[in-house]
Amino acid sequence: MDTYVPLISTRAKGPLGIAHLPRLWLKMLMASKGKLADGYRAGKGGFDGTLLDALGLDADDAIAYIAEHEPTYLAFEAWVREHANQDGLQPEAIARLNERILTFPKPEPARSETLDLLGLPDDETVWLGTDLNALEDWHSFHQALLDAG
Repeated sequence: MDTYVPLISTRAKGPLGIAHLPRLWLKMLMASKGKLADGYRAGKGGFDGTLLDALGLDADDAIAYIAEHEPTYLAFEAWVREHANQDGLQPEAIARLNERILTFPKPEPARSETLDLLGLPDDETVWLGTDLNALEDWHSFHQALLDAG
C-alpha cells in the first residue's frame, strides 16, 4: 500500500487563523485511509497534541470525526468551531498558540539527526522546529519519488 508524506506545512493556516490545523486535518485524514507515511503522528503528541489541548479538543473525538466523515478542510474547521473551547478560539488565544507552535525549537537529538539527514551544518543558525520539519518532509517526499522509480 502506498503511503505519503503530508506536504502541508505547520505554518499553513485556514480561515480560523490557526497554524498547524490544516496539517493536522490532512494527517488525520491520511491516517484514517492508511496512507500516512511511517513515522508521522496523526492527532496525538507533538504539535498535534499541543493544538488539540489548547483548543480543548479530545484527540480521539477528532480522529473519529475525520475517519467517519472524511470532511473537507472547511468542514473540519466548522467542526472545530463547534467543539472547541470557545476561549481557545479567541484572537488572543490563537495568537499565543500560533506563537508557541511557530517558534518551538526542534529538541535534541531530533534536531541534530534532521540536520545530518539534510546535510545542513550544525552551526549557529537558528532552525525553528517548523522549518526543519518542512525541509525533512520535502526530503522524504523526494526520496519516496526516487525510490518509486
